[in-house]
Formats: sequence, structure tokens, C-alpha cells
Amino acid sequence: MKKISLLLFIFTVGVQQVNAQSIENGLSLYEQGDYERAIRILQQSNNPEAQLFIGKSYFALNNYLQALSYLNKVPSSSNPEIYHEAKYTAALAYFQIDNFSMSLDELKSLSQVRPSSNVSRSALQLYDEILGYLTLKQRKVVFLETINDEVRLDLLESSIGRVKYRSAIAFLELFKRSVEEYDNLRLSRIETQLSDSIIYSQRYNPNQVIQSPKGISYNIGVVLPEFEFDAPEYEIPQHLYFGIQLAIEEFNSTNTDQKAFISYKNSNSADINAEGIITDLVWNQDVDVIIGPLFSGIAKEFSNLAEEYEIPMLLPLANADSLDLYNNYVFQLNPSFSTQGQIMARYAVNVLGYDTLGVIAEKGSLGAPAARSFMHEVERNGGFIEYYFEENLEELGYDIRDYTQYFTSDTLDSVSMVEAVYAPFTGTVAPTLVESMLTDLEAMRSNVAILGSEEWMNVNLEDRRLSETELFYTESFNVDTSTSKAQTFTSSFRIRFNTQPNQFAYIGYDAAEIILTTLLKVKNPAYLRDALKDLNNFNGLSSKISFRGTHVNQEVKIKRMPRDNDLLERQDIEFRRR
Repeated sequence: MKKISLLLFIFTVGVQQVNAQSIENGLSLYEQGDYERAIRILQQSNNPEAQLFIGKSYFALNNYLQALSYLNKVPSSSNPEIYHEAKYTAALAYFQIDNFSMSLDELKSLSQVRPSSNVSRSALQLYDEILGYLTLKQRKVVFLETINDEVRLDLLESSIGRVKYRSAIAFLELFKRSVEEYDNLRLSRIETQLSDSIIYSQRYNPNQVIQSPKGISYNIGVVLPEFEFDAPEYEIPQHLYFGIQLAIEEFNSTNTDQKAFISYKNSNSADINAEGIITDLVWNQDVDVIIGPLFSGIAKEFSNLAEEYEIPMLLPLANADSLDLYNNYVFQLNPSFSTQGQIMARYAVNVLGYDTLGVIAEKGSLGAPAARSFMHEVERNGGFIEYYFEENLEELGYDIRDYTQYFTSDTLDSVSMVEAVYAPFTGTVAPTLVESMLTDLEAMRSNVAILGSEEWMNVNLEDRRLSETELFYTESFNVDTSTSKAQTFTSSFRIRFNTQPNQFAYIGYDAAEIILTTLLKVKNPAYLRDALKDLNNFNGLSSKISFRGTHVNQEVKIKRMPRDNDLLERQDIEFRRR
């Protein structure tokens, strides 16, 4: 989860001679960042200062429960500076494990210590920052769990203008039912602020900048497969990871108050399955969000667990339609095939002006949902599907003349004319089906337009007797290396990793950038899921990303294959789902 950097308050405390050497050695190891050895040395003493720095060492190792077990052992009769720093560190540890009520209770108590000190001033600042950080749901939980009525009143007052009017009224009523003694002047002021819904609506700003504790950091889980060096897939996850790493390093170098860290897991590990990976990331690594896994098959296993743990998961490449079913926490950068079919249909009818079309797709393939989606979207937009073929084309030996014969320009009485045919061929059989369809169209001297999936991008129509044929195809990712942003990335990537980035490096960078820029905006990871759904017009290096209230990127680029006699270069057409 989010972390807050541990502040070290320097003070001088006298200790008994018998413990002085072990404490001095332990503190030296702590200062050097050797926390595990510091713990072993300091455990030789039961001095309050030793207990404090054992707790601080466990905190630095992200073992917050162990930290609390030692910090809470520091007695109130200890030197005040030691005791107060132990309480402050405990407040940080409670924040780490989302026990906001205990964190606020500790900080409230410290902020009221007199005379004021570095610890009490830091406690007051952190207290105010956490009040501005909490979601409405978290506020209610804290209200019910805190043992301090002043914290309850502070929660109520800090909610004014941050939550909707009815929620603020409900909060006020809950406070009045729950608390017997309170500051009448403050409560009267709050009641006045809530007396008029119109005036309150002018103050309420759902887009106001959310506060966050200074030094907060986020843990990004990354789940990618590892392959042998000589495997053809080796560079896909490697460059994805490098892209993610570069984005996080840049984020950390430009943000002083917020940091991000990677917790990596190998999804190809024979020793651990999807459940084991997610369990470790959630329970032991406290991740706020997960990037990966890579492909649609394994992503399905992970997506169910992401829903169960309510952890947002951003899939960089997976594009199966089944991943979006009932998944509120899974987001796909790569547009699903259904989305591609919808957008191609809108483009065909509304831009190209085709009103009579045909469809051919391999049954059971990833292109089949695209074909069905295309058909329904064409009809919704006023077009007509004359022929729809979703068949086991592979079983026919890829001899598809029984279907392509209907995609002719010849004015036979027995054949209804179509202006274009959508052929979303996918997978390893796609090149064979593309070749077979083009051969059949040549034989018929057809000039119907072809609307295809990304597998059509390498077709050269100039080598065909299809002089009048237009070809359009969808493309999910496209890196324009001529832009200054892409050139800066390429240069930084080469310097950092001593290699030229491939397309997957740009995709990994975009995935991390989406997460980091969204966290920078919302501060609290509890807002991340809804903020991702609202993400629109994010101009990445590999593509534009818009979720538009969904969980699938709705930005699909449509390209027109140029002809030698064209005056135009290859056209990039951006057409998105509205």
C-alpha cells in the first residue's frame, strides 16, 4: 500500500552503561540502513531506546506489525522524546496497514503535547494531511472505530465541501447521535454550513485537489513471464518491464513528496500459481495496483483474484472479450476484439458511407466476437449485413470460395452486391486466410473494399490484380518515433538499458505512466479504480488511451492501405467509440 517515509528525530538520551555499547552499535547499523543487523544487536537490550529503534528498523523493512509490537512496548515513563517518537512511528505504521483510526488517534494525542516539539508539529501536519486524504467510506470507518470524539468532530468538519451534501448531512446526524459532549461553537458553525443545500453546492468541488501525506509512496505490482534468453518471446516481457521501470524512475526523480516502487513476480514460475502470486502481492507486498499479466489466457485467472481483493489490474496486451465480463477492477490497454469490431463498423457506415456489407470470420477465433460486434453495430447505425459467415474455415483446408463468391462486384441476378467485407482474421491461421481471400477476390476481379484486423497490415495490394480495392484495418498500438516525446524516451531508454527499445518498451512505459499520473491526481489508491474508468485522451507513446467509463481502451486507430497511385501517404485515422 501507500507508504510514508520515516522521519528521524535526532535527540540525545543517556543510557545505562551496560546497554550503551549495544545500543550505539545498533544505532550505527540503523543509520547505515543495515536494519536486519541493527535489530539483532538492539534485541540484546530492553532499553526503551533499543525498543524504539527495533520498531523503526522493522518499519523500514515494511514489517509494520512487528514494528508495532516493539513500538508499543516503549513505556510512557520513558524519556519523552523516545516515547513520543515511538508513538509517531506507530502512527505511521498504522497508516501503512490502513488502520486510519489508530493512526489519527495517535497523531491527535501527539499534536496536543505541550510544549510543542518537532514530533508534535509533524504529528499535527500528518494528521491534517490524512484527514484530507480519506475517502468517504474510510471516513465512516474511522468515525466508528476511533476512541477520540475530537477526531470524530475533525472528520466531520474536514468533510465539508469534500463530500456530497446528503452525505455531509448524514455525517452530521451520525455525529450528533454518537457524541454527547462536543465543541458547541464548532458544531454550530458546521450546522450553519449545512443549512442550505444551494450554498453548500457552491462550496462542494468533487474535482478539488486531494491532499496526501508528504513522503507517501505507492507499490506497483508487476506480473510478467520470464523466458529463456534464446526464446522468441524473451524480449517482450523484458522490454515491457524496462519501460515500466523507466517510467517509475522518472516519476521518482521528479516528485519529492511521492514515490513509487516495483514488486515483481514471474508469472511463468513453476513453483507458484496465480493465486499464490496475487496472495503474496496483496498480503506481503501491499501492492496498490498490478500491471500484467501478459496474455489473455493467464489474465483470466488473475482477473478473478483482482476482483476478490479489489486491486486494480492493468493488462498491457491481453484483449480477450471475456476479461471484461463482470470485472470492475481489470482494465485493458489493448482494445478488445469486440471494441475493434464496433469501431470499424462505425467508421465503415458513418465515414466511408458503406451501407451494405458482408462479414467472414473463423468460428471460435478471437476474431469471432469482433465479427458479431461489427454486425450489431452496423445495424444500429443504419447499415445492412447482406452476408454473415462465421464458420470453421480451418476444417475446409482454408478453401473459402463457398463464402467469398458472394463478395463480388459482378452484377449477377443471383448475387446481392456488397460494398465492403469485414474479415477479422486472427492468430496463426490469419496469413493463410488472408492469402486465400485475396486469391479468390482476384479470380472474381472483385473490387469490394476490405475491412480487416491488424493481421492485414502487411498486405501489399500492388502485387495483386485488385487495382480498385480499398483496404482498411484496425491497429491497437502504433509508435510514432518521429515525435519529440518518443525520441526523448528512446534516448533515455538506450542510456539506461544499453539497448534500443522495441514496441513493448513503449507499451510498458505507457502502462506505468497511466498508473502514476492517475495516482498523482487522486493521491489515495482507493480512488484509483474509478479514476481509471474516467481516464480519457491520454496520449501515450504507443497509443491513445480512453476508457470512457468502461474497462477497455476505446481508442482504436484505423489505417488505410495506400496505393502506388495515391498522392496521399499512409493515412492514420483516429476514430473512437462515442
